[in-house]
Amino acid sequence: MGCKMKYNYLAAWVREFEALRAGVDRLTFESNTMRIHLIKDSSLVIVLSPQDSFIYYLESEHAPSKKNEIWPQLKGTFITGISIKPDDRIISIYCEQKDIYGETHIYEIVCELMPPKPNVILVNRDKNLVLDAIVKYSLADNPMRMVLVNQPYYPPKTSFEPDLNETASIPADSNADTMNEYFVQRHMKTLLPADNKSNLDAKIRLLNRELKRLNKKLGLQKQDLNSALKMDYYFACAEAIKPNMQQITPGQEELVTTNYHDPELGEIRVPLYPDKSPQQNLNYYLKKYHKAKSGKSFIEINLQRTREEIDAMQALINRMENGEDLDVDGRDKGHNIRQRINQIDRILQFRIDEAWQVYIGRKAKENDFISTKLGKAQDWWFHSRIYRGAHVLLKNYRKQEPPVDLIRACCALAAWYSQAKFSVNVPVDYTQVRYLRKPKGSAAGFITYTNYKTFFANPKDIRSIKEELGL
Repeated sequence: MGCKMKYNYLAAWVREFEALRAGVDRLTFESNTMRIHLIKDSSLVIVLSPQDSFIYYLESEHAPSKKNEIWPQLKGTFITGISIKPDDRIISIYCEQKDIYGETHIYEIVCELMPPKPNVILVNRDKNLVLDAIVKYSLADNPMRMVLVNQPYYPPKTSFEPDLNETASIPADSNADTMNEYFVQRHMKTLLPADNKSNLDAKIRLLNRELKRLNKKLGLQKQDLNSALKMDYYFACAEAIKPNMQQITPGQEELVTTNYHDPELGEIRVPLYPDKSPQQNLNYYLKKYHKAKSGKSFIEINLQRTREEIDAMQALINRMENGEDLDVDGRDKGHNIRQRINQIDRILQFRIDEAWQVYIGRKAKENDFISTKLGKAQDWWFHSRIYRGAHVLLKNYRKQEPPVDLIRACCALAAWYSQAKFSVNVPVDYTQVRYLRKPKGSAAGFITYTNYKTFFANPKDIRSIKEELGL
């Protein structure tokens, strides 16, 4: 199948789920993915990637974070139906809710699944008014159609014509039994890895921009150094002007005289500013001399520092071009990027595969960094209950559920790097980073957490864990 989801595949999925009836807990949106979280820990996942867009049902979803919550008016509604437009890739999810007066309100979640610019629009079905949208635009942005709050909803006008005679068969290279399973696999195994590659490329571009900036900075510092190296010349010019103050005439552009600082008493040509007096020309060269004299050592120090920054930045680029996905924050610049990477490199860690990496904090500051800065919402966090110990972070690069053996391994590590190192059946709590909170003013390494589970683990060191995982 091509990179764009075909109409018949979407229609086949709708046939599988058109009878779905479920209560809505809340909606979240993050990284081109909307989730309609349903009661009983399941969700409808709407993929809005520029490469492809579709929808699937996912069971055993953990309770959502309020951090990325959208469209709170849908909380407590009930899904009454799912349909697809007969002429385009637009899936509608209908939700109903009764107000305190017993009146029923109908909402339509319109999923316009047409790459490269898919969109999801919330519509008041009773009045056909747009209540919200992931992407809003006016007629100035799109003369054919606008999507704005409190404006009527009109479907997009396209030349698309579905081939209703084509069979929606699951590709042979997939082991899925249903269209929903195929969509889950396509998102997890194709689109998310592609997004990770795209994110890696974006990070490399960011570092290359920083490298370009540093090289420009180096060039300017070299110019300053060349100017500073002329301090002897500036001093000679000033000394040449002093005894010739009376001989310099208004408008004179050059003074040719003997250079008394030259052992051979050679000739020196001093450029003059015609609009300046002899005293002003003298002051100009004295100022240049003092600036060059005081700045030379400072410029040389900065020049060496910039060269070191360039070498360090190039080393980071080389690591990422070799496939290492460093945790680079786009808001950081130059020194802050390297400082962050150096801080990460000092943490005890090991890579499991392209999807998972483990970090272990052995000090309070490392624990604080791991839990509040390094960890992202989808990552998993482990810590021994009752006992003081390490914060163990399981980086979840592909935003998927960790296998049971990996959870047990991280729990065993959290137990090993705790005060219960030589105990058995150590209680270890684990949850996603989205459920961690750092109380204001609390000590380094102090974290509160919710929505956790507890596993009783036997402590194991990294060597044992690597052997168990076949690393």
